[in-house]
Amino acid sequence: MKVFNLFFKIVRAKAGILFLYIAIFLAICFPMVHSNKAKTDFEESSISVCVIDEDRTETSKSLKDAIAARNKLVEMPHDKQKIMDAMFYEMVDYTVVIKNGYEEMLKDMGDGDSAALFDAYKMRDSFQSAMMEQYLSNYIRLVKVFTKDGMSLKDACASAGEELGKEVEVEVVTPPGSEVLDANYTDNFALFFRLLPYLLIAIMVNVLSAILVTLNKKDQKMRIECSSVRMSSYMSQIFFGSGVLTILIWGLFMVSGMIVYGGMYTGLHCWLAVFNSLIFALIAALMAILISTFNPSGTVVNMIAQILGLGMSFICGAFVSQSYLGEGVLAFARIFPVYWFEKANDMLAGIQKGTLADVRTCFIAECGYIVLFIVLIGVASARRGGKKG
Repeated sequence: MKVFNLFFKIVRAKAGILFLYIAIFLAICFPMVHSNKAKTDFEESSISVCVIDEDRTETSKSLKDAIAARNKLVEMPHDKQKIMDAMFYEMVDYTVVIKNGYEEMLKDMGDGDSAALFDAYKMRDSFQSAMMEQYLSNYIRLVKVFTKDGMSLKDACASAGEELGKEVEVEVVTPPGSEVLDANYTDNFALFFRLLPYLLIAIMVNVLSAILVTLNKKDQKMRIECSSVRMSSYMSQIFFGSGVLTILIWGLFMVSGMIVYGGMYTGLHCWLAVFNSLIFALIAALMAILISTFNPSGTVVNMIAQILGLGMSFICGAFVSQSYLGEGVLAFARIFPVYWFEKANDMLAGIQKGTLADVRTCFIAECGYIVLFIVLIGVASARRGGKKG
């Protein structure tokens, strides 16, 4: 196993690059994964509202109480400059002024424009402004409906407030036709696996290709050919060393994933994602071996790693989710293995619609690339006389 031992002596010299990539990857991934709640969470939105009641009637008080029931009420004097300062510093999201004569106008307005009842201070084109304006419009519309049904204005205002204040049960459901989602595999955690292709390509090409290029140098190869080691034994030890290194690198990322995940992976979808990453690690390793057969220089190896890693990651959905990419881009991306890895990952996370059968199709497509790269390596080695011995 002299060649195998020599292989790992060179690996030790390249260990710095490997651990540097892993450290950077974790530094980026850990905050991203833990920055948001799981995708199945739902939280109702409320805003900070200042209500200035110039009418000071029982009807205007009903509206103020209705707004306070679902939002945070902020008390402020009717001073335009102070209100605008509070909104600039995000202490208040929306300020509504209930005009003097609100109750009388509400009685007599019929089907008129409800905007005449209020003045407002707001941030233009903000969702908070749209949300509050919609609330006021709905409130006045309900008051009109209830008064037309014979209610007194006081009861109509109370009923409108109760109607808009009702709690609504929210259930997060799976899109029709897709598998039941695995609660253990959130879209935030899917970011970890989504970014893996770039790292695996970059590390495999920069480390594995560099090792193989070193072993294929002319003086090194002449020494081996002059030694008692047969070429068949030499090649088998090289492939064995490459396989062990690939599993070690993949294993390091899976252990890193447990750190990000917060323990052992749980749930079928998580383990399918682990299997998906193993398939892609083999693809990245074979890609690195194929590149090494052309004996590129160290600078060229690094350039190839960046072009392949960044290019395929952008086009295939590693850095930008496939749901945001155009049909033309995705059609072109299908020719790359990263596309199938990302498609499977998105379906496991529930970001794309699909069943476990669709995920299996992606796995089969990735295995097809393994076969393709093995054939290409064999052809390239044969042309360079790699089958001698």
